[in-house]
Amino acid sequence: MVRGLTSMTLRAVALSAALAAVTTALPVLPARAEPPVDAAVNRYYYTVTASYQNAPENLWEIAERFLGDANRAGEILELNAGRVQPDGGRLANPNRLVEGWHVVLPWDAVGAELEQGPLPSSAARTSQCKWGDAVPEAASWGQSLLTPSRAWTVANGSGVTVAIIGSGVDGSAPELSGRVLTGTDVAGGTGRGDDSCTGSGTALAGITAGDDGSGGESFGVAPGARLVPVKAGTGKLTPRLAATAVDVATSAGAQVVLIGAQVDAANPVVSAAITDAIARDVVVVVPATVSATAADGLLRVGATGEDGQRADAAGTDAVDLLAPGAGVASIGVAGDGPEFAAAFVAGTVALVRSAHPELRAAEVTRQVRDTAAEGLVSPAGAVTAPLPAGIGVDAAATPVPQSRLGTLGTVLIGVAIGLVVLLLAFLVPQLLKRRRTA
Repeated sequence: MVRGLTSMTLRAVALSAALAAVTTALPVLPARAEPPVDAAVNRYYYTVTASYQNAPENLWEIAERFLGDANRAGEILELNAGRVQPDGGRLANPNRLVEGWHVVLPWDAVGAELEQGPLPSSAARTSQCKWGDAVPEAASWGQSLLTPSRAWTVANGSGVTVAIIGSGVDGSAPELSGRVLTGTDVAGGTGRGDDSCTGSGTALAGITAGDDGSGGESFGVAPGARLVPVKAGTGKLTPRLAATAVDVATSAGAQVVLIGAQVDAANPVVSAAITDAIARDVVVVVPATVSATAADGLLRVGATGEDGQRADAAGTDAVDLLAPGAGVASIGVAGDGPEFAAAFVAGTVALVRSAHPELRAAEVTRQVRDTAAEGLVSPAGAVTAPLPAGIGVDAAATPVPQSRLGTLGTVLIGVAIGLVVLLLAFLVPQLLKRRRTA
């Protein structure tokens, strides 16, 4: 079902070469000779002031001042859209900047007011868990490949709740601050799901909906979404426990359920819980290691490596989509496995549900599948591609078929008119004849 990414990789190389050729023909601006090697350490950013030349600042003016071209404002917007600012706000409108916001600029920006290095982070945002050193910049290849920030000017996941079934989530992690609900511990029967410092749940949450890390790295697909952690354990779940976790996630109001634990989805008890969740308009996302039958409302995800090849052992017939799942960046780890790939897809589903809240679960999954690039999930494509005719907001453009009663009524009226015409054709000559004889 899913083809390899070799042709896509070759096209990307050709495109890069073409862009390089065009760039060499452009006038040379007084900029740095080459991009920085370490983007987190060498990035350049500008701190917005109250005004510039007695006027409020905007991205066009900043692009003109530091890049020499106001038309490059779109590049700045792409680098910053959805990023959480010091006051908790997010850049979405190029004409609305707030004093104190940090605006990341392309590597060739020049200006005395620019600062260099990691973005300032709030010291108040600390985690109760020890997640180790910062993830290497190279681990963000999955985020760089999918570029979910391209969708954030349309939707960033706000208004959507994603449940993550697995080991639980560290709700105090800075990258998730303020958006992790208490959740529940279905394995223990009591307690909460947002206080876990073990397992992969926090890493999956980071990929699904994480904000920027303390070093400025970015890895969340839908940073505006809320998360409900359902703690069910770190090993393979029993069918009854897995079904209970899905039921709890659905009852908690989640519009998206990511199963990040090992479950036997082919088991009738688990399958029934997933089917019920989909019937209640919930999209269920599972890694390829979960044996599940294809269905609208369900997405089965396989992992791909940076080389474009499959990075899991599941057969292609059990996969609906591929996503990065080998050495990808998240909170405190570089994750491996189809569950990490499934987190990218869960975040994409959150973006679609945020952009098109009128869509049903089955329609959402079809939109995500149909906009994939050679089998690879495309967050921006899923959000920005037009909906099929008759789906969502386009439904009004589709003619509504007449009911049988309406059609029957039309036929009866036509028959009645025909009888009246025939009757008049018979009576009129008779009346004229009588008048002549009289």
